[in-house]
Amino acid sequence: MNWTRISSIIIVGFTAIGAIYGGLSFVFMPSGDLLSLSTGLLEGSPFVDYLIPGIFLFLFVGLFHLAALIYLLKKLPRTKEVMFAAALVLAVWMIVQLFIIGYVFILQIIFLVIAFIEMFLAIQIKKQK
Repeated sequence: MNWTRISSIIIVGFTAIGAIYGGLSFVFMPSGDLLSLSTGLLEGSPFVDYLIPGIFLFLFVGLFHLAALIYLLKKLPRTKEVMFAAALVLAVWMIVQLFIIGYVFILQIIFLVIAFIEMFLAIQIKKQK
């Protein structure tokens, strides 16, 4: 197993776990209390609580990254494309979040950087084939 694939598995797996946990936390407690977030952060956004963002985070970021992880682990065809698409969804998620609520936590920037790292790794995997 090469370092590109190992790094991809670690980063995509970490992102999947984080997005699934965060999304489900918002779904089960839309007030944000489970993650120590105030709904005040959502002022000026179209949301009154974290339920809808939680559903989107879980479904589109979390499950998409879980699918990419499965593709990576099983070495399925189109792994690079699925991984790149999952990274693109994460990047869009973070950029939209930054536009809607602004910069609040360093994690926003970290996950945006992770999205670009995932894209880079997906391109590297494609080059290795």
